[in-house]
Amino acid sequence: MVDCWLPYGDTEIYVSIEMDNLIKILEPIKAEEPKQIGDVLLKALDEPTGAGTLEQLVGPDCRVAIAVDASMNPQTACQILSAVVKQLVELIVPRDRITIILGDIMRDNGNNRLVEAIREKSGLSQVRVIDNTRSSSGHVDLGETRAGTPVRINREYHEATLKIAVGDVTVDSHTGFKGAHSAVIPGIASPQTLLENRRNYFKGAVSPGVIELNPVKEDQMEAVKMAGIDFAVNAASDPAGEFIDVFCGGFEESWGKAVTALEGCYEFMVDGVSDITMVSAGGGRYDYNLYSASMALKEASRVTKRNGAIILLAECSEGLGADAFNKLSRVMELSEFGRRYTYGAEALQLIKQITRNQRVILVSALPQYIVESIGIEPAKTANEAYTMAITGRRARGTYVIPYGSTCKLVV
Repeated sequence: MVDCWLPYGDTEIYVSIEMDNLIKILEPIKAEEPKQIGDVLLKALDEPTGAGTLEQLVGPDCRVAIAVDASMNPQTACQILSAVVKQLVELIVPRDRITIILGDIMRDNGNNRLVEAIREKSGLSQVRVIDNTRSSSGHVDLGETRAGTPVRINREYHEATLKIAVGDVTVDSHTGFKGAHSAVIPGIASPQTLLENRRNYFKGAVSPGVIELNPVKEDQMEAVKMAGIDFAVNAASDPAGEFIDVFCGGFEESWGKAVTALEGCYEFMVDGVSDITMVSAGGGRYDYNLYSASMALKEASRVTKRNGAIILLAECSEGLGADAFNKLSRVMELSEFGRRYTYGAEALQLIKQITRNQRVILVSALPQYIVESIGIEPAKTANEAYTMAITGRRARGTYVIPYGSTCKLVV
């Protein structure tokens, strides 16, 4: 037997798989000599591309807003914020004129782990921190994109004289790749901005790791330019959230360099398809609700046989996370999800599409009746789910994917 430990919420759970059944564990290869963010961050801040240095951007009576993608690795986020705030203070910007805004629009209650990490960091303890969640108000209307998305962003960010954005560059199921700009749109935008941007999912080919002709990404970038970013910090991270490199400056220029720095570390070669695929959404950064976690099914389904089984490990401690799971749960016609779009409809459509041809078993904290109402089978543990998947099957070839939300599978 092989014991595989997989991310689940803020911990790990294990599943035991027969050695003969295990085809491959699809996880990133650790670099022999990984870069340390402290070794390269200061140089990146001093040598930005596509924008001036912080020294050149800071003006008299400067008021600074720093938008941070709240899904970032807390350690990486705090190291970047500490370095940026330190430079600003050395440039005679008082700490009470610096505001950190957590881009947390995907969640109802915010990311407490990141808030605590920031407050425990000595250099950040006196800096004001606010959280932009789905229940936040006080947004400023900046107009609409060409696709009709209303661009409404946090007022304090809009009124700042220096706008900074910080984020991870990782694979994203909606925009191809995330970046510092994701901290602004959708991070510190209004729920309506997020909803209308996600509606574009049904207007073209949207796939993890693909940015060309991606209607969600194109609409997002237009909205970001309307909101404005004076200085961006893009930290390239592998699927496990481990730091690779960091780039600063213009948000598009530094993002492009960070995507290049990934060097395909998010791509995993697969040898044919499996009978069973065990996929974790990737832990607490991605599995806090079902809406976020369910997008990990997209890649898993691609490498699983017709009539095969997919086991999704996702704690979902914050529930379903989207209106669509309640409002559209009885819709069966796939085309109706785009026409009757409500927040999260693309995730529910994905689930409905997959369950037509494959069995989906969910290990989560969600009540059984809720899981079953959307066409998924519940299980209490990963081992129970695996037993359910192999029962009655002759072929049991299994893939294990520890970071399903941040990988691209190459068949």
